[in-house]
Amino acid sequence: MKRTINKSMISIALVLVFFLMSGCFDSIEVDEMAYVVSLGIDKGLEGNLILSFLFAVPISVGVGGEIGEVEKSTTLITVEASTINGAVSIVNTLISKRINFSHAKLILISKELAQEGVEKYINALIRYREFRPNMYIAISRGRAEEFLNAVRPVLEINPAKFFELFMVSYKYTGYSPRSELERFYMKMECTCNQPVAALLDINDLSDSSEFSRVLSGAKINNHDNMEGNYKAGEIPVISDTKSSSMGLAVFRGDKMVGEMAGREALSFLIVTGELGLVYYSIPDPVEGETYRPGELMGIESEKKFVSLRLGMARKPSVKVSIKDDKPIINVNIFLEGDILSVDSDQDYSLREQLNILEQHTAEHIRKSVYEFLVKTRDEFKSDICGTGRPVKKTFLYWDDWIAFKWMDKYENAEFNVEVKVSIRRSGVMAKHVPLSQLKGKDK
Repeated sequence: MKRTINKSMISIALVLVFFLMSGCFDSIEVDEMAYVVSLGIDKGLEGNLILSFLFAVPISVGVGGEIGEVEKSTTLITVEASTINGAVSIVNTLISKRINFSHAKLILISKELAQEGVEKYINALIRYREFRPNMYIAISRGRAEEFLNAVRPVLEINPAKFFELFMVSYKYTGYSPRSELERFYMKMECTCNQPVAALLDINDLSDSSEFSRVLSGAKINNHDNMEGNYKAGEIPVISDTKSSSMGLAVFRGDKMVGEMAGREALSFLIVTGELGLVYYSIPDPVEGETYRPGELMGIESEKKFVSLRLGMARKPSVKVSIKDDKPIINVNIFLEGDILSVDSDQDYSLREQLNILEQHTAEHIRKSVYEFLVKTRDEFKSDICGTGRPVKKTFLYWDDWIAFKWMDKYENAEFNVEVKVSIRRSGVMAKHVPLSQLKGKDK
């Protein structure tokens, strides 16, 4: 009996050893890997690609916080090849470590290449085992190589973490879309929803005197503020970090067909229900243009704004009906927010005044969303908000849906947009006293 037990235990032990050894035979030590944090793809000569590999440089323990170490956290290698895999093989001959993409955070494709079509590159990336499906994809308005070479993660030593945080800024700014590799691929192959990607570029202003040139290019409609109304690379800001993200690239199929600014990206997030908690400023509904605060001097000509913290109250409702072969798209949006600041003399803690602000904000957003949707229809002819999804569900057979040709019908779509805004908190911690009432009183 004892011999039988011993033989069984020996057999089990041998099996366990076999499995443990089989799992390690092809393992590679961490220090033998060269980790790519971002891959840039540019157009090369004669149909080739120029691929830029941004590697994370290991930093010794205890020196990560030293001044100047940030610049050493990455290194860039650029090579020309016919395929992505071919470029990997070439670069592996130049470095001592094996290239690994398991920690890559960003795929950056140049605008020039995106306008020609990105399907073959996206298909190659999707099939590459080391690329994660939730890694980010973006479009560089200039060359991807130049952007990656200019990246200086001044507030984050870990370059992979920098790109991760950089690409999720849409959650609290609303000025860029959510753009992940798998998500982009699915929409690229979809017949009722077209893909978008974040716009990146180098913001290379050297002096505030150049702000006037940038501001003149921003749209100014009805004395509206220009907050967020820029594209990457055109933002009036001076910074040690040259990388900027604002706006979105619009696709139809696998080809990029246009760009939208940050404020338009905000409308995109609102319609798709992906808006986080963002800051949103609008002209004061009462005193935004004609402020006359009694005899208070020096501020008569100032523009007055109300700043809100805005988010989704619930998912928007999108319903589509077909009338005379024309889609009628009804979009109902539900937002809620808090007042952060009021520049004017108005007391928005009062229910009557608050109603005015809610209605004004709702109309302001409704107009922006409507203009955004019209632009996708007329200028880009691309249903990037996926309004065709409810229509697709009404078809029993795939062939019937394809024959319906939704994207062609979208070009003639009619939009009805309704927005409801509920302001939960007025932001007042004490009783509001208008400045005009303080005149002549002892403070």
